[in-house]
Amino acid sequence: MRHVTVERDDWTPWYERTKAELAQLAQAEIHVGILSSAGGELLKIAAVHEFGATIHPRNAKNLAIPLSPRARGRSPRDFNDLWTYDNGEDRFLVRDKGKTGLEFLYLLLPSVTIPERSFIRAGYDGNKDLLAKACENAVRRVVLGELTAEQACHNIGTAAVAMIKKYMRTVQPAKGSITLASAPGKTTPLVQTGRLRDSITYEVTGL
Repeated sequence: MRHVTVERDDWTPWYERTKAELAQLAQAEIHVGILSSAGGELLKIAAVHEFGATIHPRNAKNLAIPLSPRARGRSPRDFNDLWTYDNGEDRFLVRDKGKTGLEFLYLLLPSVTIPERSFIRAGYDGNKDLLAKACENAVRRVVLGELTAEQACHNIGTAAVAMIKKYMRTVQPAKGSITLASAPGKTTPLVQTGRLRDSITYEVTGL
């Protein structure tokens, strides 16, 4: 019987390394979205968009919905020349504009129902195939020794964040909604200042 002498074993180190990295990867969790580190205000805004909500006034009879760029980010109390205009169907806060015109600054409503504009769940559902490919590519690179399990997780998380941010720009205002963002030439409801979009991130746990 012939004796086989192993002069160089490249397979065993590769196998042990790959086995350990894949085991670590299997235990990892990647959380994508508006995370707790974003703070309570952004978490609340994200939840309203993701699931919808009905908002009622707290210290007034009506909510004042901005209709003009001049009213955006300001309270009716910031103006000293507003008066109520009732056209028989809706009530507005307006002010005189010239001799015969009116400037409509706010729409008065007893409550506002914000429709669901899911961007995390819908962004995932609309990009399942792309995300699956990103995961497959990351695992393949781990097997080839190009990435560690941790690096693979960061690659997947980065890809998921990019997909959701891209999806946010496709969400259109609900039919019949009256918002400044839904006016012609304005941006989409989910991307007005970019603050919500820029807060989307990921974190890796379990490694």
